[in-house]
Amino acid sequence: MTPSDDNSAPVSNLTAAEPNPAERRAIARTAMRRCWLLAGGMIAATGLGLAACTSAPPPVATPGPAPTPSPAPAPAPLPVPADWRDAPLTQGDWHYVSDARASRALFGPANSEARFIVACEPATRQVKLWRTTNPNTTASEASPAMSVTTTEAARTLTTERSGGTLPQIVAALAPHDPILDAMVFTRGRFMVQVQGTETLYLPSWPEIARVVEDCR
Repeated sequence: MTPSDDNSAPVSNLTAAEPNPAERRAIARTAMRRCWLLAGGMIAATGLGLAACTSAPPPVATPGPAPTPSPAPAPAPLPVPADWRDAPLTQGDWHYVSDARASRALFGPANSEARFIVACEPATRQVKLWRTTNPNTTASEASPAMSVTTTEAARTLTTERSGGTLPQIVAALAPHDPILDAMVFTRGRFMVQVQGTETLYLPSWPEIARVVEDCR
């Protein structure tokens, strides 16, 4: 037997067989699915990253200092009336009091010292007009004049300083002095002026007439 006769058996093919068309299509579909899955994962990751960027809260602005309020303007002073009869009445009321020594009509705010007094002293048969003055004045200073103005008359009266605890000046009048009747019958009010003190615009109430009649 020759050597060729010993190797006459068929020799197996060492090269892998190529896939058929059906297998190639299956392989292609699998590869495409892997590509889509990979691309979808990348897109999802990108979307999450963008969402994280856009959902970050905006920075909080630091408030500035509060503006200082402007001070309210001071109220304008009331205009001085051209006619004293148009001025507002001085705050207060008249009150009549009487004792063994005198009867008095006192004018002033409630629970305070009287600012003006009309008094009848039967012992001297005099009607006296009392006006409180500047508390800084002394008894040695000259007494200022007292001006009384009504709708029908005006008088400037001489005064003296009182010796009481309150700084006051007093003008003494006879019971039938015309200025007293003018104060009683004035049209609603009269004015009392003393240098260095506030001008008084006083209502003419019956208390004044009652005191004057007590001395007549």
